[in-house]
Amino acid sequence: MVVNPAAGGSPLTLAGKVAEQLACEGFKPTLLTTEVRGEAVDAVSKAVGNDPGGGRELALVLAVGGDGTVREVAEGMARGTGSWPGGGGAGRHSGREAPALFVVPGGTGNSFYRELFADLPVEEALGMVLGPEHSGARLRRLDLGRLVELDQAVVLGASAGFLASVLDAARSTPGVPGRWRYEQAALELISHPEDLGTDARVLVDGELLVTGRLLLVALGGARHRGGSFELLPGSVLDDGLLDVCAIEMPSPGRLGELFAAVAGGRHLGEPEVIYARGRNVVIEATGDEAVPVEHDGDLMAGALPPAQSVTFEVVVGAVAAWAADPPPAG
Repeated sequence: MVVNPAAGGSPLTLAGKVAEQLACEGFKPTLLTTEVRGEAVDAVSKAVGNDPGGGRELALVLAVGGDGTVREVAEGMARGTGSWPGGGGAGRHSGREAPALFVVPGGTGNSFYRELFADLPVEEALGMVLGPEHSGARLRRLDLGRLVELDQAVVLGASAGFLASVLDAARSTPGVPGRWRYEQAALELISHPEDLGTDARVLVDGELLVTGRLLLVALGGARHRGGSFELLPGSVLDDGLLDVCAIEMPSPGRLGELFAAVAGGRHLGEPEVIYARGRNVVIEATGDEAVPVEHDGDLMAGALPPAQSVTFEVVVGAVAAWAADPPPAG
């Protein structure tokens, strides 16, 4: 059980409750409290790769924290089972023999937990998984994204432009709880439309999707970002594709309408919206200013410099994870 104590949703308290629930079912959880970014990737990779029971000794890997914690744990699992491009893990497991990921929502937005179990209380979700017939839950082989330049996983999604700015602004409003923090930051940003927009172009599987002044570009497998914004309403977590949504910079009068449409996943028919799917996505900064880029809620240091690009590719079926059955969102 990997716990990030710096996450925004009482992760240590949650971890204690989950540990009690696991113990009542005969499990003996081992706790890892992370102290620095990236620590969970190596620790989980080694634990999974060295599991002598082929998934029987190590039945579950729990990520207790926000979406960034889930990303590190998922990448560690993919590396440890050998499903990450280029290997680098022990690769002793495949398919159903691999231990499965269970996400415990201990962060601020908890978007990835929402994709798996909607807003079901975590103790109920874990109870379904631990039950003798796993009633109401099932294992899925989830795709991951890969940020090629950093050789780093993307579990929830990535974006350039507006959403990255929202995540940055939300850090300065720590007194606002949960998903409301992101919504408040977004409302504050759209009240100053003169500061929005970025010059970029997007290629999907080598073909130009859009170029020009963009409000945002979002991609990934999860439908929701920031816990509330349904940017990728058609996305499926295990279809082998990355969904991509680009929104061209609208007029100031349209910002409020688009914001409301995106929140409810009703924006696909709007004239400023371009939507596609593919296995490889490139975002390139084309203007004179750096483009803010984030993945799984973490901002890329230094943003994306002019004339440079970032590349994302899909890693198909990289991680086994527990989810509700039927799935609440793709």
